[in-house]
Amino acid sequence: MQGRWARPAVFILLTFFTAISPALASTALPDSLLVLPEQVVLTLPKAPGQEFRVSYTSHPMKAIIDSNLPLQGWPAQQAVGDVALKEVRFAQQGGSYRLVLEFNYQLPEGEVSEDAERFQLVIPKAFAHTTTRLVEPGVVYGHQRRADSYGPNVVNYLEIDLRRSYEVKLVLAQDCIYGAERVSDMAKRVGALAAVNGAYFASNGRPLGVFMIDGELITEPYANRTAIGLGPGGAVIDNVGFTGEIWHEGQLLAAVSGINRPRLQDELIVYTEAYGTKTNTNVYGYEVVVVHGVVTQLQPQGNSTIPEGGLVLSGHGVQRETLSKLKVGDRVEVHVQLQPDWTELGIDQIIGGGPRLVRNGVLDITGEAELFKDDILKGRAPRTAIGVTADQKLLLVTVNGRQPNISVGMTLDELGNLLIELGALEAMNLDGGGSTTMVIRDLVLNLPSDGKERAVGNAIVVVPGSK
Repeated sequence: MQGRWARPAVFILLTFFTAISPALASTALPDSLLVLPEQVVLTLPKAPGQEFRVSYTSHPMKAIIDSNLPLQGWPAQQAVGDVALKEVRFAQQGGSYRLVLEFNYQLPEGEVSEDAERFQLVIPKAFAHTTTRLVEPGVVYGHQRRADSYGPNVVNYLEIDLRRSYEVKLVLAQDCIYGAERVSDMAKRVGALAAVNGAYFASNGRPLGVFMIDGELITEPYANRTAIGLGPGGAVIDNVGFTGEIWHEGQLLAAVSGINRPRLQDELIVYTEAYGTKTNTNVYGYEVVVVHGVVTQLQPQGNSTIPEGGLVLSGHGVQRETLSKLKVGDRVEVHVQLQPDWTELGIDQIIGGGPRLVRNGVLDITGEAELFKDDILKGRAPRTAIGVTADQKLLLVTVNGRQPNISVGMTLDELGNLLIELGALEAMNLDGGGSTTMVIRDLVLNLPSDGKERAVGNAIVVVPGSK
């Protein structure tokens, strides 16, 4: 751009920006400083013999412009109120003139262009700076400092080659449905190389949604939400449903409402050893203890002992009446199946999450269809996500949040676009907020928004495999 065009171009851009941002216009900055959503542009007229020198400091970041000739129209100090640019200061000392742009957080150094008529400095506010390192063969750790018009973000991610000698598995806190434990402690307990927090969980630690460990279904899906299945054959992400049936004497006796969760009105719940030693149900249910397919005990007032190698059927209301037809010694069959049935693909680890973020390499947020509320769907927050690339690499991603001028967090759309940027063909959201945690070699890599690592209900871990 030639010097004679510089001033009119700045004027046109400033007029447009003032129209869309009255708050910024009220700061009455000189026309030569343009603060745009993605960059800061400083354009200064250049007199004969005038020289400019640019230098930078960090913590806080400052861009310092020194000139040997006067600069006109600059206040001694002016607050800007921009997400990135904090204030502008001008000072004169002897025959030198200094303009200082102070920023709220670290940005890349700007690009200088000048000719005989003008000097211009462009400092980007939207950027992504990525560094990677090899943790182990097939496991790569990536760290990003990035920012956009809403502020900075810190991203940590793992790329795991599922064809190599590490496996990705699931862990319950305290190795039981009810419990809470820090991700770092779970990782250390199972000898994991790395780990992130996993699925949503209730206040008592119980997973909310489908959860399978080593082929054992721990809890059933909720609202057909998105889940990821992992196994020796790779990974798959899709919406997952559930059917369950109780058969007696070759006849369908009842439908199963759920697995290892509190029993609600007119429901039939199956309790397995993964739930604990007792069902802890109230007196309004009727329970049938089954071992190796044979009814061994009837419990009309609930709270049965869950037998080793067996299960308990617990019914309320109409289902209470159904179960009361059974007698000790009757043979029953319990059929539980996920839809789709990923076990046919060799999948033995399944964790629910949601909403979906990416489908076939394209952004696809399914929050409303999966019955998520605004606390998940709206606004910026710390986030954890999981994705699969076209060449069967697994991505585990965390984004710090709720830390002004350090990391503001992401919306679901931004998170989905990040996963696409990292190469995800399919991706879904996991539990986030204060739960968001990434651990590598017993070190917590992210900055939890609670100020310390939170105890959570479950984790996804990377462990040595048998391949």
